[in-house]
Amino acid sequence: MASLAESRRAILFFRDNMIFGKNFNKILTAFLVFLFIAQIIGIIFSLYWKFPWLDNIMHFWGGGAAAMGMIWWTFYSAKVSVATKNLPKFYAVIIILGFTALVGVFWEFYELIVDKFITKNNYISLFQQGGLLDTLKDIFVDLLGGAAAVWRFFYERKKQ
Repeated sequence: MASLAESRRAILFFRDNMIFGKNFNKILTAFLVFLFIAQIIGIIFSLYWKFPWLDNIMHFWGGGAAAMGMIWWTFYSAKVSVATKNLPKFYAVIIILGFTALVGVFWEFYELIVDKFITKNNYISLFQQGGLLDTLKDIFVDLLGGAAAVWRFFYERKKQ
């Protein structure tokens, strides 16, 4: 029963505390370091092959991190935020999700290079790692993570 209470406290913590507040730079940096370490651990211990669903989780969080980075650049960077302070929500969403998709595409190129030149996996399959459906699914999950970050950003912005 204690774990249920702890889960409830964690949910309330994330609901009531701001991610995009004064500590946003620190939160984004910690998030990126966590993703980098998780990626390295996943590769070293072959976790992506042992747990195929881990790829979806990492793409979701990676898409969220890309969106958070673009949110920081667009709304918190001193040089850019003056021009984008009153940017309409629709344009902000297009810019942020467009950047998230671009990062997702570059990440898929990274996966292709690793698969073909480092691990020497020379197969083409529609359903396995390296196939077309896997690539499209990964970019879609990246965009879902980006959309979650955008939603949270505008939710917090509305509360202020």
